Amino acid sequence: FVFQTLANRKPELDSGVYAYAKAGFGDYMGFSSAWGYWISAWMGNVGYFVLLFSTLGYFFPVFGQGNTPVAIGCASLLLWAVHFLVLRGIKEAAFINLVTTVAKVVPLLMFVVMAAVAFKAEIFTRDIWGAMNPDLGSVMDQVRHMMLVTVFVFIGIEGASVYSARAERRADVGRATVIGFLGVLALLVLVNVLSLGVMSQPELAKLQNPSMAAVLEHVVGHWGAVLISVGLIISLLGALLSWVLLCAEIMFAAAKD
Repeated sequence: FVFQTLANRKPELDSGVYAYAKAGFGDYMGFSSAWGYWISAWMGNVGYFVLLFSTLGYFFPVFGQGNTPVAIGCASLLLWAVHFLVLRGIKEAAFINLVTTVAKVVPLLMFVVMAAVAFKAEIFTRDIWGAMNPDLGSVMDQVRHMMLVTVFVFIGIEGASVYSARAERRADVGRATVIGFLGVLALLVLVNVLSLGVMSQPELAKLQNPSMAAVLEHVVGHWGAVLISVGLIISLLGALLSWVLLCAEIMFAAAKD
């Protein structure tokens, strides 16, 4: 809501976190914000590459957990491919991003429906506070650990404000931010809660990435794991494209200034 409010109240400020830091606290803080945001963005992309090739390892064992020499070499080739795609222009990249967004949301919604059908209250309510597993800690410890993961899930929620200069209407920036937040929040809660009604917490804790594929495989069989894995690959490719665009945009805005 802070991003939405700033987009409406300060329509002359573009490029999101960088522009707000610069306007509020001066050139030095603005520069530090742009530099730090850029570093965090490309370092985060390393995680995307590892998870992408770890998922491909489900189909091609040569990629292992995403950190084998073959996986690293292919990740480098993919990074260059994304780089040249971005150089072609933002409209082409935005269209591909739209396609990948639709393609990744469909498997998620299918998972929610199938997991809801397979949901069993007795599994969900069994040791609901984690008292039988002392390694989990108190309820507040469990909440704190989950919040650290949740914060990571919402990294990128500022994306619309970073691209505010390219929006047709200023109101779209705030609207996209709120809709994106609520959509991700709904999917996050549904996927996690429904999974806990399909498999017990100890079973879920033992699953390898992508764990959601294993949950759906438990419900419908092997094709469920294939569906989620393909959806995750498409999702990661779209996320990579988005974050490379964000890396370029934030540096471009700072360079212009």
